[in-house]
Amino acid sequence: MRRMAVLMVAGLLVATACSGEADVTTERADPVSTPVSTPVSTPVSTPVSTAADEILDVPATTSAPGSTSAEVPTISDGRGTQSTDTGLADRLFPGLGAPAVDVVSYLVKLDVDVAAGSFDAVVDVVADVDTAVRQMALDAAGFTVDSVQIDGDDAPFEQPGDELIIELPADSDRRVTATITYSAAPDEAFSAVGLPAGWFQTDGGSYVLNEPDGARRWLPSNDHPSDKATWRFEITVPDGITVSANGDLVQDGQLGEPWIWQMSQEMPTYLVHLVIGPYDVVDGGSLTSVDGDNINLTHVVPAGEQAKFQRFIDETPKQFDFFEERFGPYPLDDYGLAFVDSTPGLAMETQGRSLFSQLDFQVSGFGDDETQINFLQQLLLAHELAHQWFGNAVSPATWSDIWLNESFATYAQFLWLDEIGLVDLDSEMSELLLARQTGDVATGMPTLKSMFGFESYDGGSVVVHALRLKVGDEAFFELLAEWIGSNTGTSQTSAAFISLAQDLTGADLGEFFDAWLYAARLPAEFPQG
Repeated sequence: MRRMAVLMVAGLLVATACSGEADVTTERADPVSTPVSTPVSTPVSTPVSTAADEILDVPATTSAPGSTSAEVPTISDGRGTQSTDTGLADRLFPGLGAPAVDVVSYLVKLDVDVAAGSFDAVVDVVADVDTAVRQMALDAAGFTVDSVQIDGDDAPFEQPGDELIIELPADSDRRVTATITYSAAPDEAFSAVGLPAGWFQTDGGSYVLNEPDGARRWLPSNDHPSDKATWRFEITVPDGITVSANGDLVQDGQLGEPWIWQMSQEMPTYLVHLVIGPYDVVDGGSLTSVDGDNINLTHVVPAGEQAKFQRFIDETPKQFDFFEERFGPYPLDDYGLAFVDSTPGLAMETQGRSLFSQLDFQVSGFGDDETQINFLQQLLLAHELAHQWFGNAVSPATWSDIWLNESFATYAQFLWLDEIGLVDLDSEMSELLLARQTGDVATGMPTLKSMFGFESYDGGSVVVHALRLKVGDEAFFELLAEWIGSNTGTSQTSAAFISLAQDLTGADLGEFFDAWLYAARLPAEFPQG
């Protein structure tokens, strides 16, 4: 989930869905009525080439020189004859990522001035860089780099636009370590989708919100969902301040020592979790997955207030079991809930520890029962947990594939709400299908304005429900479990999902996906099977 005020009850979403935007385009993908041949078993955790109908002809943005480090070697013409491209030609974000770069790991060292909202940083980026190019390109926006080293030696670099271009030594191996030193005081920023993205200051700390392109605003990175890497965070803050990041807590920071968190499972930049402030880290024990794995639970709550949030923590095992029965074993090593000082309505499926606004989980004084969990809270908790399967374990290869995240997580949330009696699934889907009789955007071909809107979320859940009715319950849930089980740790395309669906069912589903995924206005009735 990557939305704020739009998190409303389903009825309100349906009511607003029909009001179109005048400048929204009506493009759609080419029909897929012929079988899709993309092999689902092929990982695409390295940057991918998008389908021909999605590629924009965008020139590289390396011509305008930026700041360079002092007293570094002269730029070499060795290692290859090609300059690097600085964008993957993603249809929605063509400038993000770099086709020659596959990041292996990030080591993020920050010394944070909490009061000022600034930090000094040293970031190690270990990456495999195509030996045909002589440069390494990373996304970097809004801060000035002081120095760069490649494998321990000073390297020349420039910062044209929102890029960091590093010249590589002529004799460097395919795998290099770029050590980047810089300082930053990130301001709140808005992505092209119209939602905030980047580093956000709070009264007593900060948090990051990276989807879809916010990581580059505070971290030099290959900021695209197709590139997954492992992560280590070493964050120094004043005593009495807590740091939460993805993965396992290696060191509890105190007396000037950094907080250290290690994420050993690969993840893309948009799923980074980094929260700083007056919080308690709560050891929630572990859950046993259906495959026998122990899933460690680590939660973050406002300091001294665990009791106020315990009922939400206690709901996690119930939702966990429910989703495992339908989607297969939990695909990650850990999970947790983080209730932070952020804007109400904000929720984000940061990998292994979902981010929520603490204000959405407090008693409002308008009749809320301190022992109950209301509709919105159940929705948020279920949606972000479901994302650990859909979006985190298997991430989108391009931002046009966002429905593989949001439509499935939204459908999962409705499955849970139906299970606990807060909605009737069939009635909900019928109402949402009615709302999809008008509109200008297909779920499978989002625009910048729609990718975090109705067609991806509630309107997209209609597509998932239609697929379930088309192939039947047994094949549908087998498909979802196989999708996650076969592809965990990779980023995948819509074409790969369609290919797997056809392989498992033995049916030609091209016409179905043309009518439901790639059409702006959907059929008036659900399939009968």
